[in-house]
Amino acid sequence: MPLRSSKPSERLSAPLARALVAAGALVGVGCSGAPLRTRGTPPGDGAVPVVPTDPTTALPRPSDVARSSDTAATLRPPVSDEVALALVARLFRAFHARSAQQLEPDVDDYVVDVTPEGGAGGRPRASWIWELQSRLHTGAFDALDVDQMYRPSDVEIYRVEDLGLPGRPTRPATMGADETLVRVPIATPRVGADVLFGEEILLLLRRDGARFKIRGYGERYPR
Repeated sequence: MPLRSSKPSERLSAPLARALVAAGALVGVGCSGAPLRTRGTPPGDGAVPVVPTDPTTALPRPSDVARSSDTAATLRPPVSDEVALALVARLFRAFHARSAQQLEPDVDDYVVDVTPEGGAGGRPRASWIWELQSRLHTGAFDALDVDQMYRPSDVEIYRVEDLGLPGRPTRPATMGADETLVRVPIATPRVGADVLFGEEILLLLRRDGARFKIRGYGERYPR
């Protein structure tokens, strides 16, 4: 028996059949889940709001050092050693001029004693400058030129991780992780019987923007 062929009216064109299948798929999705919405559509009943996937993150506060526990860090460029050496030169020019007041812009609000025997005590800036000025009045500091007091090539500059090794200064108890210790050997500690300096001066420097301020001071005398 011959196979029956469909009449032209019974056959659907291929494009029309594909369109009907696609429409049915869309209807199925709309009925089986949450309503479709685009990113710009306000959320309605059952709609899930669009949440930003890249929230703005605040940058960490700038610091001189990064810790191993930090997930992110913003590091400032270090202050150069030349800035510390310039501060040392201003200190000895103040000794030679016998004028502690000219050091005031370079001194922190509170100055601690950084000798091993000094402990954690200290004085406000005005008190420290007054005491230094009293010392300068009684000593013949102007009898020495600055280059007789110390030699810039002998100055040693240490960060906190450099201290505590043989031949290096002890880390002051009050020294912070981002501070700098300067050791200045004295070339001429006395004039005749007049003792002007100890064997060395220790300066603890705190960063203040692009400069340093004296946060700690101490002198080492022979035992």
